[in-house]
Amino acid sequence: MSSFFCPTEEQVREQVFALLPRGRAWQTNEGGPIRGFDQAFNSDAFNNEAFAVTKRKESVLWQYWASFAREAWFVTKRLCDLRMEFWCATINETRDEWMTEYGLPDNCDPFPDLCLKVAAVGGTRCEYYQMIAARVGWSLECVSFDAGCGSLPGHAGAKAGRFRPGRRGVSKMFVRVDLPNSSAYAGNLAPIPKAGRMKVGRRLGCAPDLTPLECLLARVVHAEIQIVYEVIQ
Repeated sequence: MSSFFCPTEEQVREQVFALLPRGRAWQTNEGGPIRGFDQAFNSDAFNNEAFAVTKRKESVLWQYWASFAREAWFVTKRLCDLRMEFWCATINETRDEWMTEYGLPDNCDPFPDLCLKVAAVGGTRCEYYQMIAARVGWSLECVSFDAGCGSLPGHAGAKAGRFRPGRRGVSKMFVRVDLPNSSAYAGNLAPIPKAGRMKVGRRLGCAPDLTPLECLLARVVHAEIQIVYEVIQ
């Protein structure tokens, strides 16, 4: 497959001249419309048969079709430029349109970089969620619980006369966040007081704010999965 080629103005002009009808009226019997030239040498010092010692103006025919060729080249050039806007790596003039199309910028988006989002293929495994979270500074591990359909181990299942309203659960994913190894977490790591375990002088701690992580995972985890967050301190 040949590489992409975008012609220059001179090449487009040559192609336009080559398409002119044959005959003296079009100056094609002389090799095409007459192109002018400037005086290059002094006529007193050089032979006018071998050197350009005079100035010749372009023919009207050349000027007309050269103007037409310039417009044709401009259209061709813009088409060449447009071709490069079809790939994220080469966009130049349509970045704003690309950003709007992909919903960026967005502080919650797991792919804040445009080209990274375009190339993203997604995933449903914990390893994928860990990779997405780690990229912005969160360390986590997760365990999935599938509520299943029809019957569950240890349950009677959806059998006639034996199914109870509200008995069927939902698919859950338990996300355990390792706060000490999460650079994105800016809160304190003080332990949360628990009944019977609070000691005199121990600093009171509040539950960690995981809003940024929750916002992030909500964009990549399937909507039918309930996420339960747990903290490792």
